[in-house]
Amino acid sequence: MAWALDLARLRQAAPDSPPLFGVVLYTDAHANIKKVLRDQDYWEALNEMSGQQWAVFAVRAHPGRWDLPKVPPGSFGLFHPVWKEPAANHELLAAFEIDDTSILPTLVVFALENAESLRRIVIKLDDSTPEAAFESLRKSVQTVAAALQAVAPQGRTAPGLLLAAVENAVQRYRNKERLKSAYAVLKELRDWLPF
Repeated sequence: MAWALDLARLRQAAPDSPPLFGVVLYTDAHANIKKVLRDQDYWEALNEMSGQQWAVFAVRAHPGRWDLPKVPPGSFGLFHPVWKEPAANHELLAAFEIDDTSILPTLVVFALENAESLRRIVIKLDDSTPEAAFESLRKSVQTVAAALQAVAPQGRTAPGLLLAAVENAVQRYRNKERLKSAYAVLKELRDWLPF
């Protein structure tokens, strides 16, 4: 966690910016997120959306894998895949209190609560196509930026208040996306019904 705290202390989007940061976590297995982040035009668009209010970084983790457990010779066992996490990811995952890289790609929004601790929100990103990857990054970054704009200037120095505003905005965004999905399913069902 020390590196995340150091990064937050040393690098802010602007001298008067709030103590809120974002990190896009991905692996080489997430080709579409990787493509969007490496494309200069996409990166500049995302940078413009985040504005001067908060800094967003990108960190590539080492890819984990699903593996079958070893069963001793001459015995029977239930073969249930187990996620194998590379040792190189342990510090990264511990910093953001993430169990493993199987949930990546994500945008982790975090704030310095005090000199020694972080609070964070994890937003899952879509990696199905390059367009979906950019769209999920765009919506996530804009949601956080809009939440920061809604906080009064005197409240922007309080990490707890900032994170509460962002949590509310992210929850509204998630609820809206769930409603869209439910509506699409209902529409599909209605098209299949005979009446």
